[in-house]
Amino acid sequence: MGTTMKNLLTRALSTALAIALLGASPGAIAQAQTPVRVGNIWGWHDHQPSEMQVQQQEKAAGIAPTPSQQASDTATLNQIYRQLLH
Repeated sequence: MGTTMKNLLTRALSTALAIALLGASPGAIAQAQTPVRVGNIWGWHDHQPSEMQVQQQEKAAGIAPTPSQQASDTATLNQIYRQLLH
């Protein structure tokens, strides 16, 4: 092969590689990167409040359930739990 033929082959391969990379989806290339968000955690902070946080916020807002409502909710949850086990 002559020098011209090698240059032509190198250019053809470089062009084919460039076309393949440009045609690849950004998602396929970006998969190796660390995800920005996983579920409800982003910015290294859990954005779903715990049950205790919700209870404290409800109490502070004056909308906390009454003891009878809590008992009713607990009874309902226990009933659902028993149904799921059987």
